[in-house]
Amino acid sequence: MKTVPQRKYGWITAVSLVVLAWIALLTWLAFQPQRTEGSLGLDDETNLGAAGITSVLQDQGIAVRPAQSMTQLRSELSSYPEATVLFHDKNSAMQNSSYERLEELADLVPADQRVFAGAPHAVTQYLVEGVDSTVPTPAIDQLEVEEGCQLDAAREASDINNIRSGLILRDAAQGCFALDTDDTGTEQQTYAYAETSEGSIVFADWQMLSNAGLHDNGTATLATWALGQTDTVIWFQPDFSLDPDQDGDLSPVQLPDWVRMSIVWGIIVTGLFLLYIGRRTGPIITEPLPAEVSAAETTVGRGRMYAKGKYHHHALAMLQQASLARLARLLQLGPATAPDAVLAEAAAQLRRPLTELQQLYVPPTHELTNKEFVSWAQHLQQLEHQVRDRFAAPTKES
Repeated sequence: MKTVPQRKYGWITAVSLVVLAWIALLTWLAFQPQRTEGSLGLDDETNLGAAGITSVLQDQGIAVRPAQSMTQLRSELSSYPEATVLFHDKNSAMQNSSYERLEELADLVPADQRVFAGAPHAVTQYLVEGVDSTVPTPAIDQLEVEEGCQLDAAREASDINNIRSGLILRDAAQGCFALDTDDTGTEQQTYAYAETSEGSIVFADWQMLSNAGLHDNGTATLATWALGQTDTVIWFQPDFSLDPDQDGDLSPVQLPDWVRMSIVWGIIVTGLFLLYIGRRTGPIITEPLPAEVSAAETTVGRGRMYAKGKYHHHALAMLQQASLARLARLLQLGPATAPDAVLAEAAAQLRRPLTELQQLYVPPTHELTNKEFVSWAQHLQQLEHQVRDRFAAPTKES
């Protein structure tokens, strides 16, 4: 049979485990990159999402793993060093980042494993050798591959639709699907799809990989060729706010979001633990207290402590002891009078059986409930009232 303290500590343990599991779940979720929000979301089935191409890749046994921070990208590459990495700068993180960060990306991902969905200026400058710049254009309904195209994927795709950007290339890259100079507004030839001499693949318009861009045209062929080279694709949509700045000391603002969240949760859990420790009553003290402490103050304080801890046996013992002391004073007996003598005198004055009074002052033989404890205390109080009334009532002789 479990005692009350054991049940109490069992509940505390269960609640603590639930809280720890909840915190662990939130921490785990904080490490997970987004999959469905924004453009080219892996599970997004809207026009701008990428559920179409990712489902095709997964059907072919190619795993698609999302990453947002440098830490996540580095971790994925350590597990899958040969993986193809798709770069999509949907948050303009690469466009607005420092050159040190872009050079770090270039060192981390080999050139022949890079595929770019759109190529902002900073990307072409540091990560793509052979692409000069990207030129926006009005939407072009259809582009057919030119006869001189040297890229097998482009020749198999044959034609693509709804292109909104073009790539200006240098000698270190080959391009296909040439755009008309009237559409681009430049005298230089631009292309919708290119491959550098180092093996990097560039889609001029990121929407070519979206669900709408893959519909009923050869773009799906280009996407499958580009992303199906290995058995793993890392879908990298950087958000560098999750990574600390590499320049100078870290301030709280520069710390990663998951670190700041861990600090907040650490403060909350520590505060709750300190609150719990501060509210504990501590172990019960049963030995006699020093004589200089007021008896009434000691009895009230110990009674409150016992009631709070639900130690009914100790609380009842204190009530019985205090009741005997008050009865001795009412009966004008000395403080050293034995309890049996006090009860015998009270029984004689009230003309009640001695055994009936003694039953109120014996220790209980079982665990008391709150109701039983209150009832017992009321009987003790009634006995004191009866003795007080007996000595307070005027007699005929007086």
